[in-house]
Amino acid sequence: MRTRFTSDLSTIKNMSEEINQLILISYDRIDLYLENNNEDNLDRIIELNDDIRSGASGIERLCFELLALQQPVAKDLRLIQMEIKLSSTQKRIASHLVSVAEILKNYRLSDKEKSMIKNFVDNQKSMSKDGIDAFVTDNKELARATIDKDEINNKVFVEAITYAANENKNDNIGAVELANKILLFKYFERLGDRLARVADLATRL
Repeated sequence: MRTRFTSDLSTIKNMSEEINQLILISYDRIDLYLENNNEDNLDRIIELNDDIRSGASGIERLCFELLALQQPVAKDLRLIQMEIKLSSTQKRIASHLVSVAEILKNYRLSDKEKSMIKNFVDNQKSMSKDGIDAFVTDNKELARATIDKDEINNKVFVEAITYAANENKNDNIGAVELANKILLFKYFERLGDRLARVADLATRL
């Protein structure tokens, strides 16, 4: 019975890594869109949302089954609790990525905006990879370093909204576009927070 339980815990970790791969694919699709303006890349992000949410829900079901049937304690209990929280966070990340894709489909980007979004994407891909690695390997040092990377997102966010406000002031974009561009950058800022949350969960194992 204990061997099966240990195997199930390993399976849950593997499932979390697989979901993270889908998140990274979504970021790759943003990268591709910035390069070629092909909206098929944005549609793919929206499609991946269902796969991510389905996978995360599968993890939650398995975790609740283990809680009910195995009554884990100590470190195993903490892992299952953090896995449930991780799944919820991964769903929110997917939702934010869909919102990013939908805004990008409706507004063209200047070269400066593309550069700033590229900075967001590069940093957040690194956070995504390191955060899940810290979680599955219980590497608290890597987790803390990942959390620190969120400061880069905060700096890019300030730069981005300042740029958007100046574009509006100079009559290069209207009020509606300004509002949506700020919302776009805010979603990236929230994504940074969510990815830092993944790393924070790793520190609690």
